[in-house]
Amino acid sequence: MKKLLTALVLMILPVIAVYAVKETYWGPILSTPPSRQIGDPHAKVTIVEYSDFQCPSCAKMQPTVHNFLDIYKGKIRVMYKYYPLTRIHKHAMAAAHAAECAAGQQQFWPYADRLFAQQDSWAPLQDATTTFMAIGQETNLDMTKFHACFADPSKEKIIESDADEARSRQVAATPTFFIEDERLVGGVFASEGARAIEKELRK
Repeated sequence: MKKLLTALVLMILPVIAVYAVKETYWGPILSTPPSRQIGDPHAKVTIVEYSDFQCPSCAKMQPTVHNFLDIYKGKIRVMYKYYPLTRIHKHAMAAAHAAECAAGQQQFWPYADRLFAQQDSWAPLQDATTTFMAIGQETNLDMTKFHACFADPSKEKIIESDADEARSRQVAATPTFFIEDERLVGGVFASEGARAIEKELRK
């Protein structure tokens, strides 16, 4: 009986981890795997970023994200959420899929940074797969595993789950940032982000 109970607990724990939520004014936030978080995991302030790798505004805001992480080192952490706007960005889902495969090898952030930095070169392509593979090599991924993951359509369920969460939290544009309960859209994050962070740190 004990063995059976232990087995049941081990089966349930991953489910709890996936659906564990933080309740906010804008609705619940599903837990985000550590591979898509950056900053001190025990930081006082949590920033949730809903973003699209083919979105030019998202690419422009990424240096600001890293700048805040440097300025508020140990005080903030960022959770990245996929929100590919597939109706207007034809490679957005594929880019997110590639990033998720990099996350599986604990290389999400180096991969994501390169996706944004090289956006101008791959966004206009008819097929961006070659670029996604090249970035995988640049970030020292196990390319055999990366190819297999990129060919696995089940990974898109993870991305779609984030997108569903974004819509439920009234995210209508990318990038959208939540600093605790305050929502900042696009370039507003650069101009108002520090104020919002400081406000939360004072609490």
